[in-house]
Order: sequence, then C-alpha cells, then structure tokens
Amino acid sequence: MNKKIEEMVALGAAYALHCRPCMEYHKQQALEAGLTQEEMQAAIGVAEAVREGAGRKNKSFAEDLFGSLKAEGCCPAGSACCP
Repeated sequence: MNKKIEEMVALGAAYALHCRPCMEYHKQQALEAGLTQEEMQAAIGVAEAVREGAGRKNKSFAEDLFGSLKAEGCCPAGSACCP
C-alpha cells in the first residue's frame, strides 16, 4: 500500500474512532504524503458513511434483542455534551 492510501485509511479510522489527536497527526502525515484537501475530505466521508451504516445496523440488532429503543439524549438539552 502506498503512503497516500495508508494515510487516507488512517484518517478515516481516526475519524471513526473519534480521536482528534490521531486526526491531527494523520492530517499532517497525509499532507506530507501529498494528499489534497479533497482527498482527505473523501476519506472522512467514506468513514462517516461506514460509521453511520454500522450504527444503523447495530441499532437494529439491539432492537431485535431489546425491543424498540427511545432516542433520548444522555444530557440535559443545551449542555456542552449533547447540544
């Protein structure tokens, strides 16, 4: 795998795992490997699509096990956690 592809994968993984320090590190590595802004955005876009799809499927699995799930925030409305 070449360095550009490796960094696209790393950016997507860092995004999917919610790791800001990893995203910052791999953004710099991606720039050094020659990735464009558009390529980095594409990597994040793919990661977002995979994460959303997995989330929907996981919710479906949970509903099969536990019944319908309510989608309520974990924190008071307007808090920094769940705006």
